[in-house]
Amino acid sequence: MATQASTSLLWLPFFNLGLGLNAAVLSGVLMIFRLWDAFSDPFAGNISDNARTRWGRRKPFMVVAAVVTGLMFPGFWFLSDWLGPAGATVLFAVAGNEVSVLVVALAAYGVVFFTFYSFWSMPYYAVQMELTPNYDERTRVSGWISAFVNLNQLMGGAILWLVGGGLFATATGHIDLPAGVKAVAIPLGVIIILAGLLPVIFVKTRVQLEKIGPLDKQGFWASVKQSAQCGPMWLLIGISFFQVVASASVDQLGFYLNIFKVNAGDIGNASYLEFVRKICMLVAGVGLIPFWIWLAEKWDKKQIVMLLLGAGMFAQVLAYFCLRPDMPYLQILPSMFTSGVVSSIWLILPSMKADIMDYDELRTGRRREASLNSFYSWFIKAALTVSLGLVGVVIQHIAGIDPALAQQPEAVVDRLFYAFLIIPAVLFLVPVVLVVRYPLSRERMNQVRAELEARRGTVPI
Repeated sequence: MATQASTSLLWLPFFNLGLGLNAAVLSGVLMIFRLWDAFSDPFAGNISDNARTRWGRRKPFMVVAAVVTGLMFPGFWFLSDWLGPAGATVLFAVAGNEVSVLVVALAAYGVVFFTFYSFWSMPYYAVQMELTPNYDERTRVSGWISAFVNLNQLMGGAILWLVGGGLFATATGHIDLPAGVKAVAIPLGVIIILAGLLPVIFVKTRVQLEKIGPLDKQGFWASVKQSAQCGPMWLLIGISFFQVVASASVDQLGFYLNIFKVNAGDIGNASYLEFVRKICMLVAGVGLIPFWIWLAEKWDKKQIVMLLLGAGMFAQVLAYFCLRPDMPYLQILPSMFTSGVVSSIWLILPSMKADIMDYDELRTGRRREASLNSFYSWFIKAALTVSLGLVGVVIQHIAGIDPALAQQPEAVVDRLFYAFLIIPAVLFLVPVVLVVRYPLSRERMNQVRAELEARRGTVPI
């Protein structure tokens, strides 16, 4: 919720539709966050891998970061109040787009926020990859995580319904999105703290892994260099990057289409439909997890990814016929296919990433879960930023959405609709090529595991 709500779920609805800020400028702020992540994620990962404390390499960082991230989260949505009229002061313009004091303050605040988040997320994903050495059990572990990620998607839909519903309607019937978001900001901050502390309290880490490899600490740039030399990681990054950009673009543009194409500018109805859509995606996503796990134990993981990419492309074709105002609930059908792609991002790809950790240990002699994950994670965050940047450009410049208008002209909605259909469908094609070249099959990973255990013995689970 910390990242999805702040940079995806609420970002454009709050600042663009709610406060009227330029969508392209808002996307530029997110790109600043990702540029900062290029440093903070690898830095946090390297520090965690090198740490040796009585509580292990991961948990001390997660405790501090979970608390600070949760406390800072509401600040995004109250900055405009804190700055008051001064926030609207224009400081400069970029490519004809005005940048105000509020925009600069958001960028600075977000850099601090995401620095602390890096010190939670990098140790967290390292713990995930340390839990088991088994090729198939890694997929089962990812299956549980994927189920809760799907639950998080449902929470996102519920939040949009709540903040965009009649509870925050003005006397004229206008939905006050900023008021709704501010009302949920502090409770969400509390949830972020509690959820962030759960793995610290309940997960038992394999501390024996800390004793593998040289005792000397690996420098930051040496760690980045070793990560950049890992061939399978680059292929996984490419697969993940284009999947994330495609699926995130579908989600963001889909909400705008729900407002302006399906519901004629009615944000309340669109928010409710978004909630219903998320429920159906949750049912499809979680319900199919046992099937995907079973299939992954029969096939190689990359074959499952290929199948799910095909489902994503089919969903875009189906959306052409299902996004229609006379049958608003028909859009649920392509969304359920899209949920399969989202499931692959959180089910199969993390399992493949854990395999790469073993491959990297065989190559380097070190256990570098947090450092490698931070290298991977930066590109995923970059993908989310690219998707939001792409969405911002589509909304602001290609479609030409005017947030001051309750209903957009038909030509504007049509341009938005065709961008929604074409862009993700094309993006799904790129990972197909990369999946074919991915080398770490079940057979290859069995060889890697045997070589590792012959070199340094088994590590108790």
